[in-house]
Amino acid sequence: MTIFKQSPFANDAYTIGWICALPVEFAAARGMMDEDHGEPQTPPAGADSNSYFLGSMGKFKIVVACLPLHQPGSPPAVAAAKEMLFTFPKIRIGLLVGIGAGIPDIDNELDIRLGDVVVGSSPQSGGVIVYDFGKIRDGSFESLSVLNRPPKSLGTALGKLQALHESRENMVPHYVEEMLVKHPVMRKNYTHPGQSSDRLFQANYRHVSGPRNCNKCEASQIVEREPRPDEDPVIHYGTIASGSMVVRDAAIRDELRDRHGAICLEMEAAGLMNNFPCVVVRGISDYGDSHKNDRWQRFAAAAAAGCAKELMQQIQINALDGEPAAKDLVYQGQFRV
Repeated sequence: MTIFKQSPFANDAYTIGWICALPVEFAAARGMMDEDHGEPQTPPAGADSNSYFLGSMGKFKIVVACLPLHQPGSPPAVAAAKEMLFTFPKIRIGLLVGIGAGIPDIDNELDIRLGDVVVGSSPQSGGVIVYDFGKIRDGSFESLSVLNRPPKSLGTALGKLQALHESRENMVPHYVEEMLVKHPVMRKNYTHPGQSSDRLFQANYRHVSGPRNCNKCEASQIVEREPRPDEDPVIHYGTIASGSMVVRDAAIRDELRDRHGAICLEMEAAGLMNNFPCVVVRGISDYGDSHKNDRWQRFAAAAAAGCAKELMQQIQINALDGEPAAKDLVYQGQFRV
């Protein structure tokens, strides 16, 4: 029997919006909450089709929305942000949290592994670039889309988080384990799949048709990498390439790396950056090649949610209070919802 639970807080008490594209990401976000508030006190208007979960992490009250099933990508993400901001008018900043494809660069010692986390942050791009909207000029691709950077309160928190990790390990493993203890049913699918199942194949070697687990793929084509001392996710900061297609081709993946300096691929951020003052956090679930499968999705979603939770611990309340309501930015034309 399902018991309806209504939040004890009014809709305008919530100041952080969290958007997920997939149910596994929604589940991870919910599992990371310190408190479960349930459903909105004031139901969304008829025009708002989002599914919401309300809760809190530390000192902040958070709204989590998930995109419609089997409808990932930029347009649904923009629609979700628009509807969220009008149902929860006091939201000031946002998080786009979920899974993405990692772009390894062995030659330059960029050691991205499955289960790691990429946070969109770059002095050149601001953290996100659009890779499939632009034109060719003098034989080179030129992006025509200029995206907003994360708001100041999030940028300051990112700087503090990076500094903290210079002197101590990140908290992602702790938060994931905390989630699994609190929700033991998640332990079966949201635990680390093991380093032995993290296989990066040579870029020119395609997946052998058959099982998605690569059991028929040649072991000799696996890129040799030094084993890590533990299974703890590493947090990387860099450019996330966002586009309208799922990349399953290592040649395209590497071209985007070389052209844009990207270290991660995903599909929703391009629409949100100019429509929602947010930062993008992606857990690495595959390598954007023909060997892509879903085995790492749940752990990667949990790792991303854990990183987002640690990031929020660095946000200063006065800095958040100093941010304008995201809805007001829309009215002022600074964001185009």
